[in-house]
Amino acid sequence: MSGWRGAVMRVTDPLGWRVKRIPVGARLAEFREQQWDDPDVWDARRSERLARLLIHASTRVPFYRERAAGLTPDAILADPAGSLRSFPVLTRDDLTERFDDLRCEMGRGTVPTASGGSTGMPVRFLHDRQYTGAALATTQLSFDWAGVFRGDRRVDFWAARRDFAGRHSIVRRVSNFVYDREVLNAYRMGDDEMRSAVDLLNRRPPVSLGGYARALFALAEFIEEEGLAVRSPRVVQPSAGTVYPHMRETLERVFRAPVFDRYGTREVGLMAAECDRHAGLHEIGETTILEVVDDHGLEVGPGEVGEVLVTNLWNYTMPLIRYAVSDDAVWSGERCSCGRPYALLARVVGRTGARFVRSDGGTTLPDFFIRLLGVDFNTGDVRKFQFVQEEIDRITVRIVPRRGSTGPSPDAREKITARIEDAMGGPCRVDFVIEDEIPPTASGKHFYTVSKVGRS
Repeated sequence: MSGWRGAVMRVTDPLGWRVKRIPVGARLAEFREQQWDDPDVWDARRSERLARLLIHASTRVPFYRERAAGLTPDAILADPAGSLRSFPVLTRDDLTERFDDLRCEMGRGTVPTASGGSTGMPVRFLHDRQYTGAALATTQLSFDWAGVFRGDRRVDFWAARRDFAGRHSIVRRVSNFVYDREVLNAYRMGDDEMRSAVDLLNRRPPVSLGGYARALFALAEFIEEEGLAVRSPRVVQPSAGTVYPHMRETLERVFRAPVFDRYGTREVGLMAAECDRHAGLHEIGETTILEVVDDHGLEVGPGEVGEVLVTNLWNYTMPLIRYAVSDDAVWSGERCSCGRPYALLARVVGRTGARFVRSDGGTTLPDFFIRLLGVDFNTGDVRKFQFVQEEIDRITVRIVPRRGSTGPSPDAREKITARIEDAMGGPCRVDFVIEDEIPPTASGKHFYTVSKVGRS
């Protein structure tokens, strides 16, 4: 922090955190130092945190006391990681149906909140001050990794209602001015709004251009299509959606800035983020334990696709242990050359409902479909698309064409159908449907693939 904004924040940040009794400063100082610990030291510290959480949950939280019966504190202390695997997988239905049994009043300041609703109805859950302090600290840590610090100018595209609550209030406007941050609406991405966004970026280019991955990608495509000039931010920080390779290439080409991907949820905060080596996404090891498991709940090896389970180590008021966030991911198996001890995700594949089920029981990853129209048959005729698996052998391709276009040509459609049949392992009915728009989910996200066929 430098200049007058830095001077103001050196006073307002600690004061605000103290008034709210949120230990952000202490956690951030710890995490900045601990990120360089020897792997054995870090692993021992995280195992201790995990053991404390599991003992608390199994002895004081009704849901886990019932589901983890037989696990004693001594057994947990002897093998925290093994004990974690004995805990049940926590689902969104559990959060809804067993809400009261998952809470434990700790006198740490209960904060009711809810998810964005990207997988259906929003889910309610509770945070506390200790969780909030750790979550805010890890968010800033991820900004550190991208070279972005408090007071650096940021422009973000968000869409959730809470991101705009009170935005016209004096307090919010003063805060945005002091912290040099502007929040634009990712729901409103028409031509006029995107031209206004480009004008904003050109008047005062931000250090960080962030927000919904799909919104940033749509803006980049619009800039390129219209031949507009745009001044470069220092970094692009997409989140709230999978950044596929063709999206990263477009963002870096248009904005002439490196992409720093981030992965998180409302329920548990930031789970993984990219450092300046761009070798994958670091698990946020000071607050989070990630598992990537197969359909039987067993950990998959590096390079294999599995479902993400997350355990947050700091929320004792409503512990979310082995929470299924409805995403698929892949472990790297490599260590990052940056020296941090945290494991690496090679990539986040996308929502678990994004994999298409084949007649032989296997699955086809969303990457195939996204590359098919986003790269291999991308002739500039399609503005937005979505593949929907209606049945095992029936797929709908929803297309929003660009102005003056009718989408892929008949010849291209034939070739696309043949490629889909090859990937799905047999004949498929493929219907191309032209639409005016494909609305985002309730949380503002766009899914490229949706399967209505459940995996057995």
